[in-house]
Amino acid sequence: MDNRPIGLLDSGDGGFSVVKKVIKKLPEESTIFIGDNAHMPYGDKSKEEVIELTRHSVNFLLSRDVKLIIFACNTATAAAMSTIQKEIKPQIIGVIQSGSLAAVRTTENKKVAVSATPVTIASHAYKNEIQVRDPEIEVTELATPKLAPLVEAEEDYNTNLRVVKESLKPLQGKDFDTFVLGCTHYPLIQKEFEEALPDNVSIVDPADQVAQYTFNVMRRDGLFAAPGSVARHEYYTTGDVEKFERMGQSFLDQPDLKAKYVDTENM
Repeated sequence: MDNRPIGLLDSGDGGFSVVKKVIKKLPEESTIFIGDNAHMPYGDKSKEEVIELTRHSVNFLLSRDVKLIIFACNTATAAAMSTIQKEIKPQIIGVIQSGSLAAVRTTENKKVAVSATPVTIASHAYKNEIQVRDPEIEVTELATPKLAPLVEAEEDYNTNLRVVKESLKPLQGKDFDTFVLGCTHYPLIQKEFEEALPDNVSIVDPADQVAQYTFNVMRRDGLFAAPGSVARHEYYTTGDVEKFERMGQSFLDQPDLKAKYVDTENM
């Protein structure tokens, strides 16, 4: 048994989509989530910048004695996970491996589309992970740099839908039956994606598989909290606390959610 919390990190608010699924799957586990909103978006930064920013968030989580860390950020997973895993002892769980597995299990015509930040798409991480599992699957990659900032801007539904439709125009005429939300911000506007995509396309949210994989790892390594433990959930941001709280309260349906500011660069 291990009552230490699970750590989660993201470039901003998108990680709430993973936090939600982890809490549902592991209701007795405590969590600590940090969103690096001050440096969002990560998707237009260099690989080296993403590694350094992610390292700051990892060091913060380690200072809170977490038992494992979930990179609830596709860009951080693609650019920084392999490097940082070599530097720390706790296991890191990334969203790309989980999302790729879900896509392989979902597609019937072996044609998958992935929408993500420019850094994630440039890494070809989803394409590589999917085709390692099934080389016959055709993967269409689409960088959508406007969408994560759109979520952070808290625009109205119609504005979101317009920008989503514009961003997905290059996919018109592609015969894919599975679409991967390759950024953890995207599930926060999943309804807009559902409206913009054809009815016959299945949408994959990697967070579902991340939660299951986290459960499997914790069972394997004996990391579950003691039975009957009361879970505590802490939320931190490097940016605007009120805005971060508002997003968390809405998406997690926790009207009493409170967050704290942290400066991860000067700890």
